[in-house]
Amino acid sequence: MLQAVPSYLRSHGTLSLRFEQRAGKTVLRHRQEGGCLRVRVPRGPAVEAVVINTSGGLCGGDSIDQRVAWAEDTASLLTTQAAEKVYGSTGPACTVATRLHVGPRASAEWLPQETILFDGARLERMTDIALEADAALLWCESVVFGRLARGEQCSTGQLLDRVRVHRGGALIYADVLALGEAPAAQLGRPSLGNGARASAVLLAIGGDALTRLDAVRATLDDHPDVLAGASLWNGILAVRLLARDPPALRRCLAASLKLLRGRPDLPGLWRC
Repeated sequence: MLQAVPSYLRSHGTLSLRFEQRAGKTVLRHRQEGGCLRVRVPRGPAVEAVVINTSGGLCGGDSIDQRVAWAEDTASLLTTQAAEKVYGSTGPACTVATRLHVGPRASAEWLPQETILFDGARLERMTDIALEADAALLWCESVVFGRLARGEQCSTGQLLDRVRVHRGGALIYADVLALGEAPAAQLGRPSLGNGARASAVLLAIGGDALTRLDAVRATLDDHPDVLAGASLWNGILAVRLLARDPPALRRCLAASLKLLRGRPDLPGLWRC
């Protein structure tokens, strides 16, 4: 039986960001932080914002609400300081709600490091993305199921991951991943995860990335230890990855991101 957790013992984080143009350059014009969430913008040639969860991870009853907007003609990247850890809990699920809006001719990159689910973790995550018709987005999320070095599996827990993408006001992409009370057993099924311990989804919408489908597929072929596929439809280049070895998945994801970004580097805090 799940136990109720007093609200004062839980961690709650809110974040609201807006990128705008100033003198022909993208700047972080609006920043509102609350609870356990902070953002920092390191100096560099490109605008790269880093989201930090000062609580050190998520547990049952914790909540995250993050909203990011790119005004017209802006270009910036968001990543995270480290992998997000979701700890085991006998309480309610923790929740993460993300809302992204990409304005006219803007180019947005949402490239957080992976989410690590400990045994017994309960996570409900909802992502809503709205793009203008001429905007571009590169988006990815990856999940690691258990700490491989400790021999851990997600024998118990729950993951509900929902993604919705609207472009020009029309729904163009919808996806739901629901793993119930025995994630490891479900991932072990050949028709579902084939024993995978890590998964990732990568979406490129608009921009030059849509011309690189063949190159991405060739890159996926260079990583035979990762079960992967890429497709292009409805103005979306989608890549899905599954692997029994999380570091192998990260290497494959990194190679795919470099191609789709059209540059040989990754966010500064990524380590591959």
